Amino acid sequence: MSHSRSVSRALPLIALLLTSGCAPAASPSVVTVSSLDGLQTAIDNASAGETIILAPGVYHETRAIRIAGRHDLTITGATKDYADTVIRGPGMNDPSLQSNIRLNNADGITLENLTLRDSYYHGVQVNNDSDRFTADNVRTLDNGESGFKVTSPTNASGPAAYSDKGTIENCWIGFTTTGQRGVVEGVDIVAGNGWHLLGNHFVNIRRADGGPAYAAFAKGNAHNPVFADNEVENSFIGLSFGGGGTDGVYFRNGDTRYETQGGVMRHNVIHDTDDAGIYLNKAHDFLIEGNTVLRNGPGTGAIESRFTQSTGTIRDNRVSGPIKMRDGGTAVTRNNQTVPADTHAPDPNGDADE
Repeated sequence: MSHSRSVSRALPLIALLLTSGCAPAASPSVVTVSSLDGLQTAIDNASAGETIILAPGVYHETRAIRIAGRHDLTITGATKDYADTVIRGPGMNDPSLQSNIRLNNADGITLENLTLRDSYYHGVQVNNDSDRFTADNVRTLDNGESGFKVTSPTNASGPAAYSDKGTIENCWIGFTTTGQRGVVEGVDIVAGNGWHLLGNHFVNIRRADGGPAYAAFAKGNAHNPVFADNEVENSFIGLSFGGGGTDGVYFRNGDTRYETQGGVMRHNVIHDTDDAGIYLNKAHDFLIEGNTVLRNGPGTGAIESRFTQSTGTIRDNRVSGPIKMRDGGTAVTRNNQTVPADTHAPDPNGDADE
């Protein structure tokens, strides 16, 4: 009896909602496409909240997928295996395709379960106030400069100018052998605030000519980056706050004092680098804790704090090389442990990597 009474009381309320225009909103739509032209059309026509599924296959790309002025979309491969859905350009040395995917003024875009590969510059380029970007379970392979590039406008100011609060997680980012451009990075975040790199795997982040390259870095007065639970192997420099240099016109709000402010690197595993494992270049108020750095380059530091602007705390790390203060860089150091160079690199998720 109590059940029938509650139903009878609910019926007038439902009728009132329907007649007053307050009916529950329809569920966001899901669209499946099976071509890159279909994907671009679905993006161009999408409403906020939609999910666009790209069917399994290898899609040969001749022009970038563009997401402009669209918000709160998910673009995903059809399965949980990023190898099943591949967007493939003409190659790292063919400038006809500069990026696989480009965002412009597009907030809340999520990319999942995809491989993006073989472009001249970037797998994904995030531009022009594209906040809350997420990549989850994406592989970027053989993109000539970087897997992910977050750009900064010229001589800009205010939060609306920058792409903030992004997350790149559970991604595989790297090269079969090396990158090809004069600048090479796995992830390059310029002037962004609140970017998180979590649980990614970086492989072979090197330049073909042997010059400096960075598995991942934030720079240009980037604020509050968090790099946690990542693994870097066989790269030039591992993880970096600063480094690489930033032209003054690209610094956040024109403040050129620091390359980063307030960054955290925690529980990363970095091994077999040509140079430093962790590099702090004009990095203000950093926290470097609980990382494992093995087999950094000869004569370099497992962790390096460089230039007087670099200040912070380095604690509870396991390193096979020295912790260095260079050119006036400082840090409070405590509870760091030196381990043999042949120590096995642990998996950031807790398993030994034999």
